[in-house]
Amino acid sequence: MNLTQMVSNLPWWMFDLSSKQLITSGTIPSGSVYDKKAVIITETPIPGRNFQPVAHGGNGNRKVSFTIPILNRTIAIGAVGIIKQFEALRNQSRGLFGFTPKGQFAQNPKVLYSWGTGSLPLEWYVTRCDFDNRADMVNRAGMPQYINVDIELTLDETSKLYIAEESFRSAMMVIGQAQAVGSFVSPGRM
Repeated sequence: MNLTQMVSNLPWWMFDLSSKQLITSGTIPSGSVYDKKAVIITETPIPGRNFQPVAHGGNGNRKVSFTIPILNRTIAIGAVGIIKQFEALRNQSRGLFGFTPKGQFAQNPKVLYSWGTGSLPLEWYVTRCDFDNRADMVNRAGMPQYINVDIELTLDETSKLYIAEESFRSAMMVIGQAQAVGSFVSPGRM
């Protein structure tokens, strides 16, 4: 990845709903933004049949994962300030400045996220937030200047925002059909 790769439109962003913090970066996710949702089917073996009937067993949770490079070589603390925002996502929710602990069984924060998914901003649970601190990019004070943050988010399909996403999906399906038909009429213009 080119470290100077910058977004020319909307910058990469994520909003921590617990601490009310905007997490953003001038860099964009390296590689791909993976978007997965399992379709669960059950194949039932019946003795003597030449096939196994298939029954729909539901769907899994939608998961989005990506790696975002965080780079800051301009100040003495390196990228530590931004990394602390990500650290809050992998710990129990404590609110802004950590002054409002929620108790022993508090859940981890949820985030608002949509960048690179083709969806409206939705509420997501943070299910992975791992750091890869580049040892060759540490400043004289020992502070990391370049960190790859590996994130996995799991969609909260019970939120009110998800209802809006379902309506958005229906509208976009009609537009998608028109785009697909248009690609046959005018090839190469999509």
